[in-house]
This record gives sequence, C-alpha cells and structure tokens, in this order.
Amino acid sequence: MSMRASFEAKSQFAALAAQKGLTESALLALVVDQLLASNSASVASNDAATDCDEGCGNDRVTLRLRPGDRALAHAKAAARRMKTSSYLVMLVRTHVREVPVMPPTELDELMTVAGHLAALGRQMRCVAASAGAQGLEAVDHQLLMDVGNTVESVRESVAALVRTNLMSWEAGHA
Repeated sequence: MSMRASFEAKSQFAALAAQKGLTESALLALVVDQLLASNSASVASNDAATDCDEGCGNDRVTLRLRPGDRALAHAKAAARRMKTSSYLVMLVRTHVREVPVMPPTELDELMTVAGHLAALGRQMRCVAASAGAQGLEAVDHQLLMDVGNTVESVRESVAALVRTNLMSWEAGHA
C-alpha cells in the first residue's frame, strides 16, 4: 500500500504516532486493521480479482534510498536522458535478468552510428572501385578496400550490439 500526503499531514501523523508511543508504520497498520475490522461485513472479499499474477503490468515496488542516493540516481539518469524511475527500472532489469540492457536513447544513437558507418562503407567501396578502374597503384586500391572492410566490420559489430540489446528489452525471461 502507498499513498501521498501533504507535508503537514505527514508531520501531524508522525506527532500522533509519537504521542501514542508507536512508529508511523505501526500506527498506520493499526488504523488499517481497525478500518477493515469495522467494515468487514460490508466488504466482499474477492481474492481472485485482487491477486495479481507475476508479470502483471501494475507491479509496483517502493524503494527506500539512502541519503544522497536519489540525487546520484537522478544525475546518472539525466546524463543518459532518462527519467530517474526508468533508469532505476533499467538497473533492476539488468541485474535481475543478468542481461546487459542499454537505454533506448543510447540504442537510437548506436543505430544512427550504424547507418553512418554503412554509408561510409558504401562510399569507400565506390572510391576503391573507381580507383581500381582508373589504374591507381594496387597499394592504394588495397588500402581503400581494407579501410572499407574495417568500416563494415565495425558497422556489423554495432548492429549486433543494437540487436542484442533490443532483444533483451523485449525478452520476457532471460
């Protein structure tokens, strides 16, 4: 269970809990128990409707961070142009599923780089073909071919990295 309350309401609740010699959590549990007990006859229990199977899209987890961790997580998320919550979800998913996951914006950048590398490789092959047709020295022609092949190899590596990460985002289970 979770709820949002104003700072004033939280302060008043904390003071009331202290006055009764309870923690805020214990007082809240007491209030919930009393409310449920006084309304048990009018509330029909439907366990099937309230249970959520694993994989439910509404699974929520509340994290209690240590002082300073939220600011650090926010800074890391901002550096990757992500919301803090999305960044933390990515970290949990990466750890739990043991699959390296890259943020979507970084994947987009890699896909753009792969496209540029593909274009550069095509241009290098065209230059090499025209150099060969014009009778340039074999060393120059071979150098152009080697550079073109290297560019293509890098493009294939980047494309494979993008594919792997896209599959890890879409995979249900590792």
